[in-house]
Amino acid sequence: VTISCISLGAILSIVWLGVGFELIEPIVRLNPLLLFSLGVPLIINGSKKITDDYIFVDNKVVYGPCPSCEAENRIYFGDILGVEGFKDVATVKCPNCKATFDVQRSTLRASTVPK
Repeated sequence: VTISCISLGAILSIVWLGVGFELIEPIVRLNPLLLFSLGVPLIINGSKKITDDYIFVDNKVVYGPCPSCEAENRIYFGDILGVEGFKDVATVKCPNCKATFDVQRSTLRASTVPK
C-alpha cells in the first residue's frame, strides 16, 4: 500500500461522506460512522484502482546490488502520471562507483555495459 493510495483513500472517504449526507440524509437519517462503514469497500477498491490504473501504471520496484561494487540500487519500472519510465530494460548508473549497468525487467538480471 503506497502513500498515494492512502491519501487518495482519505479524499474518497471525505467525498463519500459528503455525497452520502447530501443524498441519503434527507431520506433516512444515518449515523456518520455507519455511513462510513458502508462505504469502506467502495473507498478501498476505488483508491486501489485509481492508484494502480491511472497514477502508477504497470509499476514494479526492484532493488539489488551493483554488479561492480555491490552497493544497493533501486530501480522503478513503469509510468508515473503519464511520465514514461523504464519498460523492459533499465540502463542505470551506480551512484557509488559510477558504473553503468543494465537491468532486465523480466529476469531481474543485472549486467554491466562493456567499455
